[in-house]
Amino acid sequence: MTPDQRILVLARYHHLKPAALEKAATRWPKLNIDFMTVHASKGQQADYVIVLGLQEGFDGFPAPARESIMEQALLPEPEDFPDAEERRLLYVAMTRARLRVWLLFNKAQPSPFVEVLKQLSVPVARKP
Repeated sequence: MTPDQRILVLARYHHLKPAALEKAATRWPKLNIDFMTVHASKGQQADYVIVLGLQEGFDGFPAPARESIMEQALLPEPEDFPDAEERRLLYVAMTRARLRVWLLFNKAQPSPFVEVLKQLSVPVARKP
């Protein structure tokens, strides 16, 4: 990795930003590392991308439906494909990387997207 290469750490929500990123910036000041939400990353590019939080549950990816009855009345009809909008959002995250992307997930509660990616023969690396 060279100093001009960028690492982009993405998560579904701001509050999932790892505290260790501040330590990394102090420990390796020449590392060009940024954090942002997947929504904010649209139009961004980085050499390496790390996508956090591919787990099922409250802060999961796909996000559980949280719209109120009023919002549901105003939103368009849901698509036939399950979690279509969330799938597009994950696609945005994955396509920010020029060289390599890592998708991090909780092995005990993986996102349904993890199984889909495994079925597509996306390689899975185990934590050392």
